[in-house]
Order: sequence, then structure tokens, then C-alpha cells
Amino acid sequence: MTSRPRLLGPTSKVGTFHVDADSTGTGRGTWEPFIDTWNDRMGDLYPLPEFSASTVDGFQGTMRSVTLEDTAVNEIWASSPVSTQAVGTYEHDQIRLYVGLRGAVALQDPHDQGGDAYVSAGAYFMHHVVTENHFHTTPLIGTRIFNFPGDALRPLVAGKPRTGQAASPAAQILMAHTTMVQRTVSDLGPAAAHAARNALLELAKGLVLDHFDDHEPAFSPALAQAAKDLADARLTDAELSPATVAAHLHVSVRTLQRAFASLDESFSAYIRRRRLEEAAEALTASGSRLTVSEAAARWHFTDSSHFIRAFKKQYHATPAQFARRLTGRLSAERPGPAARPSPTSPPNTENSWPR
Repeated sequence: MTSRPRLLGPTSKVGTFHVDADSTGTGRGTWEPFIDTWNDRMGDLYPLPEFSASTVDGFQGTMRSVTLEDTAVNEIWASSPVSTQAVGTYEHDQIRLYVGLRGAVALQDPHDQGGDAYVSAGAYFMHHVVTENHFHTTPLIGTRIFNFPGDALRPLVAGKPRTGQAASPAAQILMAHTTMVQRTVSDLGPAAAHAARNALLELAKGLVLDHFDDHEPAFSPALAQAAKDLADARLTDAELSPATVAAHLHVSVRTLQRAFASLDESFSAYIRRRRLEEAAEALTASGSRLTVSEAAARWHFTDSSHFIRAFKKQYHATPAQFARRLTGRLSAERPGPAARPSPTSPPNTENSWPR
């Protein structure tokens, strides 16, 4: 079943709705509830094309949409191809951004492209949509599709589609902000939802211009999240530092530090905390034979003594004491499933440092 978005105010549409083939079944049971909800919530603004019978009957995957007033972000992960059957004759005025996460999307002859457009994993394509065009995907597909109102970005995109790499600094900052929106949209009030929508538009402009106004209110939280995402993916990298992350995101160290100024910890403190969390998980994993000195080296502490001091400051116990406490707690919890502390989700490892 889909979860319907909350409606905030008589004309404001804010919320999220999604389906998951693992929980709702495959084919029509997954596809049609999502499309029905989309048409109910966003169809007047962004009419959908008609999808092929093979798409509807064979869909296996997940679809999630976040709506912020006149802006929507759709994320599709599927192990079956998606294709259109009929696109209709609706007149559009929207800016659409495709970001490839897995597989590829092929757009048939967008009016402003002069030929087909292909969006593969790690790339993006943004264009002005005036009439719908056919598209199809590879059998394994992961993509984010942004729908922006034409007025906001048309002068920058109309007649000149934009392409680039999803690993570019501007794209990473936009994607980091999008992830924050996906995670928090259900808790946003009207003012916060409007601010999140405006931030998406400003960051999309930054993607087109490959430049951000670092005094724009939307920039700092998005930059901080992008820096966290990079750090989480490279906690065992000896080169990880505020300077290398700032260089990767094409900002100064001072700008990066300013982005963290309103948070509870500095970026250096964030890196240290996350390294200790990863080390704690590794040291207490079932069957782990990792020694304290090996952990200190893997997560780049000066030596075992430095690692133990830092670990004790964060967990109020040495690594050995922490492991004993955890073992005792798990023993007391049996025979039910034991949950080992895992403070964060798996990091994104698709990007690499520039060499």
C-alpha cells in the first residue's frame, strides 16, 4: 500500500508516498497504487505518460516520491525495465533532472536535444520539457528524477540541455540536500517545507551554473551533509581530512568550517566520532579478531594509546571493557535476536578522491 502525503494548508502539497515490491508484491499490485497516488497528488501539475503493459505487469522494485508544493523528487530502484507506451499531447513547462544511480535511462528525442539522450549511472541530464517524450530503462535501474516548475529554471535550461557527472561537487551537494529532504519531509511544517523547496531550486541553479553563493541559507546545511557523506565513505582513507574534503567539493576549508558552525560538532570531530563508531562495531563484531593496534592503524589514530584514550572519551570505557559489556548484554538478551549498536547506515562508496 502507498502512504499518502500530508497536506499542509488548502493549496500546499507536501509529503511522501512510496511502494515497495518486497512488501506489496510485484507487478500491478506495486505499480498501480503509486501511479494512482501520483495522479491524485501531482497529476494536474505533472501528468504522467502511459506506461507499457510489461512495465505494469512485471514491475519489481521500489518507487518513492517526495513532493514539496510545485516540486517533486522521484526515486526508482527496480530489477525490471520501465518504459512508456503512450506519452499523450499535454503541454508542459517544467525542468526535469535525471540523475543516474544504476543502469541507464534512454529518452527518445527530447525536443531540445536533437537526438536521443542517455543517462547512465554516475551522470545527469537536465532539460526543459514542453511535451512528454518516450523513455525506457535497462532491466536494472536506479535513478532520481526531479520535476521543477519551468519559471524557476527555464532561463538557464531552455534550448540548452545540461549534462554532467553526478560526482561533481555541485551535484553531490544537491544530492546530499535531497537525501535530507527525503528523510525529514514527513516532519516539515509549511514554512520548513517551503524553505526546503526553495533550497532544492537554488541548488539546482548551482548545478547548472557550477557555482554556489556560499552565503545562500540553503548552501551550508547541504554542504555539511555532502561533507559527511564523503567522510562516511572514506573513514579508513589516510587522506581524509577537512582540507581534502573541501578541495573535493571545490570550497575553501573556511567555508566548510562555517557550514559546520551551527552544528554540535566540527567536521574534524565528526570524522573522529565516526571512525570510533566504525572501530567499535568492528571490534565487537561476531568472530572479530581485530586487535586494538590494528583498529588504531585502520582508522588512522597515532597509536594504540591514542586510540584507547579517544575510545574511552567517547564510550566511557576502554575497547576491552566495551566489548565485555556488549557480550554480557547480548547474553542476557538471548534467545531473541541481539542488536549490536550500529550508529549509521552503510556509506556511499561510489565516489573517489581526485588524484
